[in-house]
Amino acid sequence: MSKVIQRYDGYMMLLDALYFQGLRMGNISEEGITWEGEEAQTLELWAAQIRTSPVKEVMTRAATNLITGKMIECVAPNLKALLGGKVTGERWDAPATSMIQEGELKILTGTGTTIDIRRATLRTAQMRGGLGGENTLGVDFGLKMLTPLDGGSPYAIYPTLPFIEADVESLQFPAEGGAQEVNIEASGLFAVGSVPDGFSVEIINGRVTILAEENTSASARTGAIDFILEADISKKVTIDLTQAAA
Repeated sequence: MSKVIQRYDGYMMLLDALYFQGLRMGNISEEGITWEGEEAQTLELWAAQIRTSPVKEVMTRAATNLITGKMIECVAPNLKALLGGKVTGERWDAPATSMIQEGELKILTGTGTTIDIRRATLRTAQMRGGLGGENTLGVDFGLKMLTPLDGGSPYAIYPTLPFIEADVESLQFPAEGGAQEVNIEASGLFAVGSVPDGFSVEIINGRVTILAEENTSASARTGAIDFILEADISKKVTIDLTQAAA
């Protein structure tokens, strides 16, 4: 059977996902994100005898890079990630004061490109928008690129290689059960392998929650769950599960 292979061709279009500090942002409005910033500033040196053009130009400030967009999936974990505050169940309470966050930013395009920004600051995030008609309320954000602490390259662009990662290797639950979020970072859609008895998995727009039922037995529960990249099933991440006995 013939197989069509789409190779990276350098064209960057569409938006698959944004990850800041290793966490996937919620869904972005249909306008996507914009890469903008201020132009470089220069100082021109003129000679009295030469009035047609400067004799030297010195850059006093380099151009800046700013990634802007609007996050419209306003569930509590997404709001906390961008704005801070407190999450209690499905309730989000806004912080008393605004905050500045700093970390890595990863952009996955729909045409097979990864953009890694090594150091960015999230300092312009606020609720904006409207309600009624086609208006929507969301979080306008701006991520400004900073110079890496080691002075190296600020960002890289390369073909997206198949990958899937999790921020934890194992989870422990009390006997009464509960729910814990897992941050899965992946280059595309992923599937869930078999789920052990007493546990379940909830996935909403790429956000993963593992739930444990109450354990009434005298024995601890153990098991593992695989998250498998659909585009390459050889790529998977396994999370070990343990639940205390009653």
